[in-house]
Amino acid sequence: MTDKILRTERLELVDRRGRVRAVLTCEEDTTFPSLSFLDAEGVTRVIIGLSWNEVPQVQLSAPDGTARVALVVRPEGMGMVVLVDDEQHSKAITPTDT
Repeated sequence: MTDKILRTERLELVDRRGRVRAVLTCEEDTTFPSLSFLDAEGVTRVIIGLSWNEVPQVQLSAPDGTARVALVVRPEGMGMVVLVDDEQHSKAITPTDT
């Protein structure tokens, strides 16, 4: 019988040129899992994972790697969208804002 479970601490997906394009790992300092997608230049553009307080989130970044949009489910269960401008000012949008 073949073992159907693969266990590792870090999994990297590379393109035909050998560039890392996605990484599945548990962060060393927090041990929380995350899946990161990188562009052709190696800049992380999308992160899906759990934050430091185990809140699920999706983060979208600009070409320079600066976080611009985050989708978060807060601990009490409410969804939130966070938008960040060029000056790193953020605005949180929640269902109560509509």
